[in-house]
Amino acid sequence: MKRIKTGLVALVAAALALSSAGLKAEGEGLTGSVGLAVSARPEFEGSDRYKALVLPMADLRYGPVFLSMTQILGLNSPGLGVNLVSAPGWTAAPAVRYRWARKEKDSALLRGLGDIDDGIEAGGVIQWQPGPAGLSLRVFQGLGRLEGLTAELEANYGAVLAGDLKGSVRLSAMFADSKYNRCYFGITPAQSDRSAALGHRYSAYDPGAGLKHAALYGALGYDLTESLELGFSAEYKRLAGPAADSPLVKRGSANQFMSSVSLSFNF
Repeated sequence: MKRIKTGLVALVAAALALSSAGLKAEGEGLTGSVGLAVSARPEFEGSDRYKALVLPMADLRYGPVFLSMTQILGLNSPGLGVNLVSAPGWTAAPAVRYRWARKEKDSALLRGLGDIDDGIEAGGVIQWQPGPAGLSLRVFQGLGRLEGLTAELEANYGAVLAGDLKGSVRLSAMFADSKYNRCYFGITPAQSDRSAALGHRYSAYDPGAGLKHAALYGALGYDLTESLELGFSAEYKRLAGPAADSPLVKRGSANQFMSSVSLSFNF
């Protein structure tokens, strides 16, 4: 796990270094943005308690290669991948991305449930973006000890609202298999016993596959200068199906909110 975290930091550092190099070599085709975001979000997915985080973000393109790290803004971004098609408006790309850990110490509601490691997911994205509106499908499978498969369908629309102000909206739904749901929303008999010993017993729960959530995301961006952009985003996510039926979520909330303020450097 420490190696994965070190790798993530190295990936961000490489992205920053790559962007710096690209600024010195305009003709090499590097485009995108790097920045920081301050985000308020649930302590874990299904919690009714919130925390604040300051995290880096990056969205870089170099020919067919892309690096998109925008999960902190409420999006399940495609990560690091290569676009295999050249048709205008189309993306079909194998990709890998990072999945965050969930630590028992992150919330009193997680006591007795143990830790879930961070790790890498592999999969891909198919996207059709002929103009301001588009559709995408992202499918990712956890690697190694990281369990579970997810598939997310998303519709999006973006436009310039006035002058230097632009906005976008996204509507999405995610399906998760039984391994993913058992990992994040299930309660084993051993976890049930441990939580009982700590005074907040969860009933054992073995979820199956199904719709995990539906989400509505909106963002505004304002160009402070030609290169600097101030951003604001908000997301409402409603957990559904096996996830919403989890004793953990019933103790917390199926309604999940997120907001963030970001400052990014575009080039």
